Amino acid sequence: MDASATTWEVNLRAVRRLDPAFADALEAVEPASLAWGEARDGSPVATLESGGKPVALASRFAPAQEAEKLVAEIDHAKHACVVMLGFGLGYHVARAAADMKSSGVLVVFEPDLGVMRAALERIDHTDWLGQTRVILAHPDTDRAALVSRLEPYSGVITQGAKLVAHPPTRQRHAEAMSDFADRVMEVLAYCRTNIATALVNASRTCSNLTANLPHYVAGATINELHNAAGGYPAVCVAAGPSLVKNVHLLQDPGVRRNVVVVAVQTALRPLLDRGIEPDFVTALDYSAISSRFYEGLPPLPNVTLVVEAKAHPTVVDNFPGPVRVLRSNYNDDLLGGDGASTDTLFRPILPLKSGATVAHLSFYLAQHLGCDPVLFIGQDLGFSDGLYYAPGTAVHRVWSSELNPFNTIEMMEWQRIVRMRGNLRRAEDIHGRPIFTDEQMSTYLKQFERDFADAEQRVIDCTEGGMPKAHTERMAMAEALAEYATRPVPVLPVPSCELDAQRLTRLSALLEQRGHETRELRRVTAETIPILRKMQKHQRDKRKMENLFRKMRQKQDRVRGDLAAIFKVVNALNTMGVFRRQRTDRAIGHLATDQYDRQYRQLERDADNLEWLIQACDETLKMLTAADERTQNLLKASRLAVAA
Repeated sequence: MDASATTWEVNLRAVRRLDPAFADALEAVEPASLAWGEARDGSPVATLESGGKPVALASRFAPAQEAEKLVAEIDHAKHACVVMLGFGLGYHVARAAADMKSSGVLVVFEPDLGVMRAALERIDHTDWLGQTRVILAHPDTDRAALVSRLEPYSGVITQGAKLVAHPPTRQRHAEAMSDFADRVMEVLAYCRTNIATALVNASRTCSNLTANLPHYVAGATINELHNAAGGYPAVCVAAGPSLVKNVHLLQDPGVRRNVVVVAVQTALRPLLDRGIEPDFVTALDYSAISSRFYEGLPPLPNVTLVVEAKAHPTVVDNFPGPVRVLRSNYNDDLLGGDGASTDTLFRPILPLKSGATVAHLSFYLAQHLGCDPVLFIGQDLGFSDGLYYAPGTAVHRVWSSELNPFNTIEMMEWQRIVRMRGNLRRAEDIHGRPIFTDEQMSTYLKQFERDFADAEQRVIDCTEGGMPKAHTERMAMAEALAEYATRPVPVLPVPSCELDAQRLTRLSALLEQRGHETRELRRVTAETIPILRKMQKHQRDKRKMENLFRKMRQKQDRVRGDLAAIFKVVNALNTMGVFRRQRTDRAIGHLATDQYDRQYRQLERDADNLEWLIQACDETLKMLTAADERTQNLLKASRLAVAA
C-alpha cells in the first residue's frame, strides 16, 4: 500500500483498473454510516443500523475465522467461478480470492455501494482487487454488461461455479441478491452453452471450413461492402412468427429501393413469395439440412449470399447467386498466416463479428455496410402466438407431406415447441402479454442486447411481437420507413459467381503439402508419448531425467520449427484436449502435494493431451484429402465452363 495515499485512494485506484464505471459509481455515493470497532484479532469490524436493529457486517470476535467458514464449501479444484453475493466488509471475499490463486473468476456483487465504500475507506483490499479475473457488480449492472465481462472467461466458467451468500447482506437485501443470482446464472448458462457448442462442433466446424477453402481462396469477400451504404437504413429480416404483420411494407417498390434488406436464410422464401428480393442473405449453419432453404429457388443474380466459412459447403453449392465469404482465422492459418510470404494464398479479409445466429450476422453485416439506422422485423426471440416460424418458411415446406385435417401447421409448430418443454421459460412480450421463450433464445437475446449496447448505429425494433430488447427503440415499421427510407440506396457491388482457376490450382498444391506436414506432426507426437511415460517412471533419477528432457526438447524444437503452422491448425481440432488440459491445470494447482506429485500430474496431463492431438491429426488428414478432391472438382468444372 502506498504510504502517501489513504486506504480509500489505493482501493479506488485498484477498482478503477478493474472497472472504471464501477469506480465512478463508488465515488458518487456517500459512505454508509457504520459503527466501527476492533475484533479480538485486531481486525476492523463494523455494524449498521437496519430496521432499528444493529446488523454486524462481520464477526465482532473473529472475522477471519468467520470468513474461512463462509467459503469452506468452495472446492477450488471444481469451482472455477465463485460468485460472492454480498460484500460486507470483504473478509470472505479476500479469503476466497487468496484460495483461488488467480486460477478462477471471482464475481463480487454488492447491493449497497455505500456500505462497500465505507469498507474500502477503512480496510485495504488491494491484494484481491489487483487480480485480473475479478468482476464487480451492483444492482444496475445489466445482463449485457455481465455478458461482456464474463464471456472472455467462458472456458474457465464451464469448469464449475459456486454462489456464496453473505448472511448479513442477505438479511438486508434478499430480493436484490436473488435477482442478481438469477441474472448471473443466466449469463453463466450462456457462457457454458457457447463452450459446449464449440466443443461438440469443433470437428464439424473445421471440416466445413476446410471444405469451403476453394470459395475462401478463389471467390469474393466482404471487403467491397465496407461502408457501401453508409448512412442509409437497413432492414434486418428474421423469420419469427410476427414477420407476417409488417413484411408486406417492403413490397412497395418506392420503399424497397430506399432500404438495404438483409435477410436470414430462413426468411428468404417468405420474401421471394411476396416478390421481395433482399440485397443479402446471411448463412452460417454448419448442418447440411440448411441446404433445404435453397431448394427450388429461381436464379438470384442480384441477391448475394454472405456466408461464414464454417457453414456447410452445400449451402455455398446450392445458392443460385453470387457468394461472399467472411474471414476465418482457421483458414488463414491453413493458407499461410499473415501473408508475410509472397507465395502464400492468404489475402486479408476485413473482420466481422462471429454471429451466434444468422440474425446476429445480419446485424453485423448491416454495420459493416455502414447502415444507420438498423431496423429489425420478425426478430421475436419467443414463441409469439404459440408459433416457432413465420408462415411460408422452408421448414413448413418440409412438413407439408405430413399435413392433414388432424395435423395442421399450427399443431406441428406447437409440437416442436413443447418437445423442448424442459428449457421453456415464461416471459412477457412487448405488449405485456405472457409468452414462452427458451434457454437458447434467451442466450441469443443476451448477445443481441450486448451488441446493441455497443452499437454506434441507431437500432430500431420494428418487430410486432416477441421479447422486448434492451438498448433499442421500439417503433412501428411504417413509421420508421416513413422517417428514414427517404432516398434511394446507392447501387451495391455484386460479385462474379466464377472462381479464380489459378488460385484453385495453387490451393490443390498447398493442401497436398499440408497433408505431408500433418503426417509428420502425428509421427513426432506418437514418439513423444513414451518419453513422457518414462519420465513419470524415473522422476527421481536425475541422470535419466536429464537424458529424457534432452529427447523431449528435440521433439519440441521440431514442432516449434517447421511444423509450427500445422500444429496450430491441428490444435484447433483438439478442443477437447485443450479443455481437459486447462481443467487439469486448475486441479493440479489445488491438489498437488509436493513437487514430484505436481510433476507426475503434469506429465500425465501432457500425455493425455498428446493422445488427443494424434486423433486430431487423423481427423485433419481426412479433411485435407476431402478438400483437395473438392478443389479438383471445382477446378475441372471451371475449365469446362471456360471451354464451353
